[in-house]
Amino acid sequence: MPKQLVLVMCGMKIQPSLFLKEALMFGATLALGLFVAYRYVLLLSSVEIYQPSSITLGDLAGFAFILAAVWFISRTPRLASWMFWIFLSIIILSGAQIVIASMAPFPTDIIGALFILAIFLLVHNVIVHDLAIILAIAGIGAAIGIMITPAVGILALVLLSFYDIIAVYKTRHMVRMAESMIRSGAVFGLIIPSSFRHFMASRHEAKHRIGQDFMILGSGDIGLPVIFVSSLVRQSLPEAIIVACFALLGLLLTHVIFVSQPKRQPMAALPPIATMTLIGYVIALLIV
Repeated sequence: MPKQLVLVMCGMKIQPSLFLKEALMFGATLALGLFVAYRYVLLLSSVEIYQPSSITLGDLAGFAFILAAVWFISRTPRLASWMFWIFLSIIILSGAQIVIASMAPFPTDIIGALFILAIFLLVHNVIVHDLAIILAIAGIGAAIGIMITPAVGILALVLLSFYDIIAVYKTRHMVRMAESMIRSGAVFGLIIPSSFRHFMASRHEAKHRIGQDFMILGSGDIGLPVIFVSSLVRQSLPEAIIVACFALLGLLLTHVIFVSQPKRQPMAALPPIATMTLIGYVIALLIV
């Protein structure tokens, strides 16, 4: 990554320009997710809420099957290229439809979502990619969040944080899957450029300069906090907003750890984000 302004405060390194872009993208996704969740809570008179006791062995087996399928696909380059693009297109179409449907009736939501997907597929620059990912994560995260209790959200944050650590540092299969997705060009996450002008760079250019002029913030690292804060909207919007702010502090902690590495390499971003998110929840319960 090119030289940037680096601040050192209390022994911690911070790259203000890079973190500003991360915070804008992450914060926009959280804010949109909260808005969509709030709209659906107002619009829907009843929705089935999943408790921790509702989670079955079949659910866990299904989740494990999805992870195994993604791992298998990532090891087959030709298959991976097609499947990752199909999956990413479905996610963007679904998320955009959920966001638009919170504000506009059928069939406007479907038409709008198809229009957004078409722009994503036809305009290949980084800013279009990031805006599409923000819509996708905010929409899907909000839809899942309003269907679960905060207890389920906590369980997901804790378990998947441990999984992230194992998958990145121990087995490293998460790193290999991410590399496969980058090679296919179907990046499941936000592409953060080192410079604002690089938002207009092409996705093809960006994928060849990941780790130099671009970095990736994975969809799971953003989506799980969106799901959790959305699960709080039904019981308290102020609590959800406080927790979202702490999730941003978790992003700052992740940024500090990342830029302080002696040698830049992939890291498990979810654990520090999840930790600060849960600390924010405890504080929100005490003050709201």
